[in-house]
Amino acid sequence: MTKEKKKSPGSSTKFNFKDTKIQRILIAFFTLTIAFVIVLQGATPKKYRLTLDTKSEYDITAPRDVINTIKTEQNAIAAAEAEEPVMKEIRDASIRVINKLTNFLSLINRTRNNFNKSINSLEVGTGDDYEELFQLELENVISLIEENNKKTGYEFSEEQIIYIISEAEEEEIEEFENVMMEIISGIMIKDITEANLAAKIVELQNNISDSDLNQELKNIGIIVSNYILEPNRTIDDAATKLKKEKAYNDPANIVTIEKGQRILSVGDIVTKDKLKVLEDLNLLETKSRFDYSLAGAILIILVMLSFLLVLYMNYFCKKVLYNRNDLILLSILILITLLFARWIKEYTTLMIPIFLAAILVSILLDVKLALIVNLVLTVAISIMTNGEIKFLFMALISGTFSIFLVSKANQRNKLTIAGAIIGFINVLVIVPMNLIYKTGWNIILKEGAIVLINGFLSTVFTIGLLPTLESTFNIITPMRLLELGNPNQPLLKRLLTEAPGTYHHSLMVGNLAEAGAEAIGGNALLARVGAYFHDIGKLKRPSFFTENQMAENPHDKMTPNLSALVITSHVTDGVELAKKHKIPLAITDIILQHHGTTLVAYFYHKAKNAEKGEEVDESKFRYDGKKPRSKEAAVVMLADSVEAAVRSMPDKTEGKIEGLIRKIVKDKLDDGQFDHCELTLKDLDSIAKSFMKVFSGYFHNREEYPNIKKEIPNNGKDKNGEYKNDEYNEMVKNLNEVSQLKE
Repeated sequence: MTKEKKKSPGSSTKFNFKDTKIQRILIAFFTLTIAFVIVLQGATPKKYRLTLDTKSEYDITAPRDVINTIKTEQNAIAAAEAEEPVMKEIRDASIRVINKLTNFLSLINRTRNNFNKSINSLEVGTGDDYEELFQLELENVISLIEENNKKTGYEFSEEQIIYIISEAEEEEIEEFENVMMEIISGIMIKDITEANLAAKIVELQNNISDSDLNQELKNIGIIVSNYILEPNRTIDDAATKLKKEKAYNDPANIVTIEKGQRILSVGDIVTKDKLKVLEDLNLLETKSRFDYSLAGAILIILVMLSFLLVLYMNYFCKKVLYNRNDLILLSILILITLLFARWIKEYTTLMIPIFLAAILVSILLDVKLALIVNLVLTVAISIMTNGEIKFLFMALISGTFSIFLVSKANQRNKLTIAGAIIGFINVLVIVPMNLIYKTGWNIILKEGAIVLINGFLSTVFTIGLLPTLESTFNIITPMRLLELGNPNQPLLKRLLTEAPGTYHHSLMVGNLAEAGAEAIGGNALLARVGAYFHDIGKLKRPSFFTENQMAENPHDKMTPNLSALVITSHVTDGVELAKKHKIPLAITDIILQHHGTTLVAYFYHKAKNAEKGEEVDESKFRYDGKKPRSKEAAVVMLADSVEAAVRSMPDKTEGKIEGLIRKIVKDKLDDGQFDHCELTLKDLDSIAKSFMKVFSGYFHNREEYPNIKKEIPNNGKDKNGEYKNDEYNEMVKNLNEVSQLKE
């Protein structure tokens, strides 16, 4: 029983940075971290240095809706204080007041009656005793009234007591009673509180003064009014508190400064309430604080956007997701766009080059990926622009259009045209948006010019960045391929002058490869340009390859092993040349894979014949390359073999060419050369048919040239009818021979 291999301590937690999964996680982490810092800084408002009661040096507008708390508090207090208290009735108050009046009037009536009875009894007697008894009785009444005054609080003078007891007529007293009862009843109907009691007493006294009573009775009534009234309403503390709280909390008290509204202008005095508003908005340098809620919210949104991007790539762009270089490029494009947005948004959000990432991703990576990248960046940048609606619409609509406009661009001047179109689309988005919000024409014209320039500049930046990104990340674009396929490209120019046979062979292979790639839905332009470069390794020893030999064959003086080594080395030589001249990796792979591990059959059989039955190591006669890993590399392999074989055919009929093509395809398939690429039998059949179409254009039948008549003018003939000029006679002879041949 075998023992399990013990793991070294900590081996389970040790990161392997060569693991592609770990690399992808690190790329995502660093991208998210840097993006978070950029977006947070962009979303954090600018700070200002201001102090109380100084003049503002800035024009400051609110980045969001904010409440002026000091003004709101002042309004709330004023509203609460303005509310009248809630009153409740004192049920027995009116009864007590009437009772006090009734008691007073009853006292007067009883006293008057008693006094009159006493006086009437005195009238029976005669003499001086009457005056004394009268005064004595009057004093008793006064004492009685004054004693009562101590209880009730009335302050009548002796003259007033004497008048109301002995001098006033019954009719006057009755009128007094009626007037007082009427006036006091009228007052008590009203709300009388502790707060307005004095005012009600004055009102009562005024009513008494305006009555028809004589002055003595009015004065007595006024004295009574000072003591008889009492509040019939009192404050309901609980209800009043609720009422004032409701007024205090009334939303109408809130003073809101809306987003975009001016808080301070240059020259304004910084008041306490404005300073508090700036503090609440975290716009003061002196009281700056880290906004954890803002940072947390931004982080959550960016994490969600990152997951959305990864999920989308996992479903639709797996090639990019699992390619480290492509992920790094995607990360750089996203961060560059965010940096541009962070810088430019301080001036105008409509100049943010959101299209830069969408265009570059579409050209360099994948159109489908560009769509989600544009959406993700639009949401991320909108955080920095505080949800600017015009930017959102422009980024989503024009950004999507820009992706499709540049996806098929294969020349740099087409990018310039696309930039103009994008700018025009921007205008078509911004102008209606401004019309919806009833913006003035001056702003419409200004913003229209800005977005028009934005579209053009985005493509200018794209054209400037493309070459650097293409070379840095070894990415091929249609434009880069067209540049590489130019005959003036240094390697192709060398191939034409130093190895012309190989050059013309490569051109033919390019035609075949392009047709084959188109037939199976591959990258036809990549296949063509890859075919142009597939044999550049032959530049090192051009004379060792048949197509470049004008005289003797060097291989006649070499051993088969050495010849095979020279022939197979053109693959590695080609890879070295490609790296030296910074040829994109996709084309370098075609150079490396265009022979795969196929056998150099000619020299292998030559070696077997030379060894006279001795065993020959076949591996020494095979190419030391890699089997094709892409459709384009496999097509170039087939095109290379087919072109060379067909060129060497003595009898090029359509049937024989097709038979040879299918034999070569079958041999490569049987040899396992297509084990690592996604080619089906149907694809191989389509490739063979496309090759036949190309060859049918090269080796088609032609009509015979007509015989050249030997009619020559008499001028210059001898007597036998022959020209005297021997060179001209030779030319005519050659033309007659040529006329018998087919082209």
